[in-house]
Amino acid sequence: MSTDQPDESRRARAVRLLSGPRSRLGVTVGPSAAWILTLLVAPLAFMVAVSFFEVSSLTYQIIYEPTLSNYRSLFDGGGAIWNTPFVTALWLSYVIATVTTVLCLALAFPLAYLLARNGGRLFKVVIFFVLLPFFTMYLVRAYSWVLMFGPGGVINSTLMNWGLIDAPLAIFNYGIPAIIVGLTHAYFPYMLLTLYASLDGLDFSIIEAARDLGASRVEVFRDHVIPLTLPGIIGGSLFVFVPSVGAFITPTFLGQGKIQMIGMLIENRVAGTYSIGYASAASMFVLVSIIGAMVLAFRYVSIEELGGA
Repeated sequence: MSTDQPDESRRARAVRLLSGPRSRLGVTVGPSAAWILTLLVAPLAFMVAVSFFEVSSLTYQIIYEPTLSNYRSLFDGGGAIWNTPFVTALWLSYVIATVTTVLCLALAFPLAYLLARNGGRLFKVVIFFVLLPFFTMYLVRAYSWVLMFGPGGVINSTLMNWGLIDAPLAIFNYGIPAIIVGLTHAYFPYMLLTLYASLDGLDFSIIEAARDLGASRVEVFRDHVIPLTLPGIIGGSLFVFVPSVGAFITPTFLGQGKIQMIGMLIENRVAGTYSIGYASAASMFVLVSIIGAMVLAFRYVSIEELGGA
């Protein structure tokens, strides 16, 4: 007796099983969902759990007894709460990230607008030079700014050689200005590419019509360009603000021990004393603030608009 018919029936059942709507959904969404669950949801769940547990200082083992001591330790340090190392580092991280985001937006928007209006060879040349630093390691790019700043850095030395200053300027020494410059250099391409993607879909005939009807350049920019490119502005701002808050490589190099951002504080606690409970509790504040920023952004644009940008 031939076995072709049973084989065909098995193939038919397999085809029917895989062609159903649930099967197609599982095949298409399953791998990405498993990837997200493994590399994002599971580590976040572990971080949340560890933030409520203590870790033995002798054996470094997690003591599975719920406690709020990790959160209380964030605000220890003597004096007022706002003077504790954690609050100071968190507040400074928000300020630096906000200034970095605004600076990236101010620098990238005119360039993105120019590229969207012209494009062609100009776009290829500019994008090449913008992305050129990405052919090197981030560590190398961050360390290169160390040579630029400092009392004997390239900036101060050049100004002194030209006779423009008599002594090194403090603003070009290591610290907050240097960190902002380094972070702006690191995340500027994300802002530029996001804004360009939004401006590239802009109908510039609307702008020309508004100008023909008597609207000023400021009015056109305020009433037409910004509302139409708002998804790109918000998307680019998130791409810059979120990693800037938790940055620790650039602040470590360009801060030279003068300041401490939240990423540096967390890294030092884990690497120095293996205080993963303290670090997890501190990370929860950063995570909640970032989620709050995204929720605030979604009040003005939808996820579909951000995806289009």
